[in-house]
Amino acid sequence: MKAIHMAALIGIAVLVVAACSSRQKETAGTAVPHHREQIHIVQGEQPSTSELALLMREMTAFADSSRGLIAQGRELPPFPEQFRKLMTAEATPGMKDPKTFDPFAHAWLYHLDALYKAPEAERPGVFNTLVQTCAGCHTTMCPGPLVKIRKLGLPVH
Repeated sequence: MKAIHMAALIGIAVLVVAACSSRQKETAGTAVPHHREQIHIVQGEQPSTSELALLMREMTAFADSSRGLIAQGRELPPFPEQFRKLMTAEATPGMKDPKTFDPFAHAWLYHLDALYKAPEAERPGVFNTLVQTCAGCHTTMCPGPLVKIRKLGLPVH
């Protein structure tokens, strides 16, 4: 059980890092507003999206589609091997603390494996642990995607 909770926390961390790495920067013009003057907003160049952020977006799409399949009692899609890059994917500079991220990432990968090994009747619980891993990490790092993550869970009967 402890390993399941650890994995859930890792997955959540991944989603947080992804969401935080996609921020855009804006700079305000230097015009000082008077009665009729307007302030001009100049949007700067968007930073490139990191490999880790893109991977987390894929992980979110995977979780969303898998949730529906599990709820319908259908088979999971083929195992998403690309998620094994979670530990090595390049993060947005300054957005990943290995002391926090790495344990959550290991736990998420553990729970992903467990999801594919679990009997059909146990998949909703294992899936929810996978999602909880994402939420746990994102609670400590980049909380932006928590609202979306929390909506991914399945009701367990």
